[in-house]
Amino acid sequence: MKIATISATEAKNRFGDVIRRAYRSQEHLVVERGGIPVVAIVPISDYERFLTQGSDNETMSVGEELSNASAQNEAGNRLMEFLEEMHAQMPDVPEEEAQKDIEEAIAAVRAEKR
Repeated sequence: MKIATISATEAKNRFGDVIRRAYRSQEHLVVERGGIPVVAIVPISDYERFLTQGSDNETMSVGEELSNASAQNEAGNRLMEFLEEMHAQMPDVPEEEAQKDIEEAIAAVRAEKR
């Protein structure tokens, strides 16, 4: 099985070619948005096999992988929300000053762990 990664923009702009790649070459295409995998385009035969596996260990591992990816995506979203809130509270802080503050905070935490 061949697996390729494409951007959401490429998938949108070349959708006909993308689905042909999936069914003619039996290729799995992982579509990323902003560098994060969000969907997969797979041949229908592979999808049907996935559905009929039931509670098979392989299905469980796929489910676990999807759950982990979803949790990582949610964590990334929460981080972006947090950063946007912080930026809204300190919009006039120069980037160099913010970077210096971050480095000092990291050094302090590392010193506490020793």
